[in-house]
Amino acid sequence: MSKILINFRPLGPEDISQIADWFADFGDVALFDQSLPVAVGQTFVEESWKSILQHREPPVAIWYMAETQKGEAIGMCGLQKINYIHGDAVIPLFVNKEFRGKGLASAMMLTLLDMAFDTLRLNRVSTMYRDDNVATSTIIKRHGFVEEGRIREGWFAEGKYYDTILVGLLKSEWVKIRPKVAEKFRSSQFEMI
Repeated sequence: MSKILINFRPLGPEDISQIADWFADFGDVALFDQSLPVAVGQTFVEESWKSILQHREPPVAIWYMAETQKGEAIGMCGLQKINYIHGDAVIPLFVNKEFRGKGLASAMMLTLLDMAFDTLRLNRVSTMYRDDNVATSTIIKRHGFVEEGRIREGWFAEGKYYDTILVGLLKSEWVKIRPKVAEKFRSSQFEMI
């Protein structure tokens, strides 16, 4: 099996139009992003991401674009709401539809967790997802996250309320499960460059 070589590079202003294109599919974005209750236009996405990408000291968010060796954007991920005092951050990630179910989300999660726990020396990371998002639930469980709460009917999308699942992972838990996760990633369709 030929592997798809992927690179993570810092997200920049030149990526905003790609993000706007991805976010144009409101039904898809509603599965991942709780903050957009209605479809928004490209200008809205562009303006909101300009402020997200502004540098702050210390950084409270670090974003990456996942791309193929040919430079094709295939996903994005990051650490946001980084709190250096409490050692906590939130992990969001998004995979282009064409690359879902092939191991890219695992590659991004593995990279971000190593960065969070080893480079930034954080103690925990957390995230949330819509309870009907089976793909995210699978990735979360595979990487050792533990359910920490449920917000009943806390996510409104497509005319319906969904439960929001809150999950977290401690550094001590990651250290134990990381070898198993890394071994599974080696059998995926992706390889980091």
